[in-house]
Amino acid sequence: MMNEQQRERLSDIELKELFDRLFPHGFAGADVQDEIAPEGWAKSRLLACFHPSPEQVFKERVQVHRNIEGVIQARRKREPSNPDLAPRPEPTLEEVRAEWEETEVKTEDEIMELVGQCLWDVFSDNHEVITADGRVADTGSFRGSSAFLDEYLSGRIGSWPEGDCMRFYMGTIWTSGRADLSPVYETIFRRLKALGADWEYHFPELGVVDLSPLREAQQKPADYSPSEAFAKEQQEKEHEAELEQVRAELAEIHEQARNEAMDRPPPTTVRAYQAIYGRDPKGWPPM
Repeated sequence: MMNEQQRERLSDIELKELFDRLFPHGFAGADVQDEIAPEGWAKSRLLACFHPSPEQVFKERVQVHRNIEGVIQARRKREPSNPDLAPRPEPTLEEVRAEWEETEVKTEDEIMELVGQCLWDVFSDNHEVITADGRVADTGSFRGSSAFLDEYLSGRIGSWPEGDCMRFYMGTIWTSGRADLSPVYETIFRRLKALGADWEYHFPELGVVDLSPLREAQQKPADYSPSEAFAKEQQEKEHEAELEQVRAELAEIHEQARNEAMDRPPPTTVRAYQAIYGRDPKGWPPM
């Protein structure tokens, strides 16, 4: 069998043809709307993805505030007198309600954007879609996948505002907490299954990229100095030791995250796959 790292990938043309077959009437066609919001978009719980309540906005702002406070806490300990690092009060529900306004519902635009976000979650985020002939439907890097979806829509929809390569970046990271996205994922997996395609789950991991070889390649031979070379060698040893320590710490974090994942319900994407395929996707549970 062909090693997974050597799998052939669809060409750009074939990739677009695959999406044409998955969504022959577009991301927001009547068929899609019937599947994800049979009661109508205005009455669907998915509407909250674009029109959250003041309470939901408050919840999200508090979480963002606490995340930022957690990040700068270490700096605050090192620079206790720095006024820019002084703790700031959390947002209040009253503040959110005071500035909250209802926004116009744009059914087709919102459905297209939500389906595009969910497609990013399935085709990107390190996961892999495998076509019926065993090839990978690779939409590119995180940013590349976002750009592909944006370009695909702009090629299909004349009114689609093209040129935003970051439109779908990180998928549903900002909307997944607002509604259960199972209907959208199930629609995607149902269509993939109908084409004989499959999906492989990959547990999210952070990696360390060492850019020092790139910097070295940019140095000119005339810059060489024996004394500097010796000092540089010592720095490289310290740098490599630090990298190894960071990699070891990340490995521990990944292992802990995998163990914790087993104590929680599977991600919505995995649950949707299970509902359509009747089994776990390859890669789940994470080992």
